[in-house]
Amino acid sequence: VRGGAFDQAIESETPFGFGKGEGFDKGANESGWIVARERYKADELFDSLDPIDGKITGRAAKEHMVKSKLPNAILGKIWKLSDVDKDGMLDSDEFALANYLINLKLEGHELPAELPKHLIPPSKREEDPIYPTLDS
Repeated sequence: VRGGAFDQAIESETPFGFGKGEGFDKGANESGWIVARERYKADELFDSLDPIDGKITGRAAKEHMVKSKLPNAILGKIWKLSDVDKDGMLDSDEFALANYLINLKLEGHELPAELPKHLIPPSKREEDPIYPTLDS
């Protein structure tokens, strides 16, 4: 059966759900890092948190992140997704990502269970053996 409500049901699971290009899916089919669009805001904040050797401590990040008024459980998840290299600190790319994820959540979107490839900062992406980067 085709047409009417059946075609619409195929395109989206519910009229309330998000589709491709929304939430954490946004930017999945773009060549650039979607987080970079709003990066200038995060960079100003990052610099104001007195980074040492290009990184801020978990304590400094927390002081900023709690200002979002999101629950600690959500902020903990955002931290785990953003601390890509798992060193307990955030560099400017990871901090920009954390801010991006905070804003996604504040807009009512769900967070991913794990960080999608398109949200991984370019500086943290592992080289694909089939498609090596230009740096190698």
